[in-house]
Amino acid sequence: MHAAFLLGAVLILGLVVADWMAFNRMSPTSVRYGVVVGRREEPLVVRRDRFDAGGLLQLPRGWARLVPEHRAVQLLPDRKRFGIAVRTAWPLNGFVHYAALDERAPVTLTKRMPWSSALLTGAWFLTVAGGTLVYLVAFAFAGGLSSAGGAFLGVALSGLGLLVCLFGLVVVVAAYRLEDKRLMAVFEEFKAAL
Repeated sequence: MHAAFLLGAVLILGLVVADWMAFNRMSPTSVRYGVVVGRREEPLVVRRDRFDAGGLLQLPRGWARLVPEHRAVQLLPDRKRFGIAVRTAWPLNGFVHYAALDERAPVTLTKRMPWSSALLTGAWFLTVAGGTLVYLVAFAFAGGLSSAGGAFLGVALSGLGLLVCLFGLVVVVAAYRLEDKRLMAVFEEFKAAL
């Protein structure tokens, strides 16, 4: 039993590490990797002459990398340059998809998150919410809600489960806002550099 648990933990950890490595790599295939969590469209001129021979554009707090085969620019925030070197479990990469180079056209900024971050967060919320609900139903079928003390205990433990869900939601929202703020700062720097 312990070996199965250990093997499962190693497999999950290996999948998370592989997912994050695929999410952070600087290759053309990374343009379409991850869960889309946001889009923003605006007119912009993506000028090829701003990028060096390797397709990189150095920004004050990150990099922009031209990926011409996908008609995109990958925005990579450098968390160390933001003063807070903390990396949350919900990192974001941005991809600016353009229609044509060197002419004003609408571009779309696509925000992506690693698959493992989204799936593990969803699994955690389902486990906490489902566990609270299953406990309350099992407690009611066992007759726990038939007395005032039992009803109070059921309500208190359900409230505790909701409090844990609320705390998790606050953490996820705060981390997303931090990562989104970093990405949007790099996007503004990218627009200014163009």
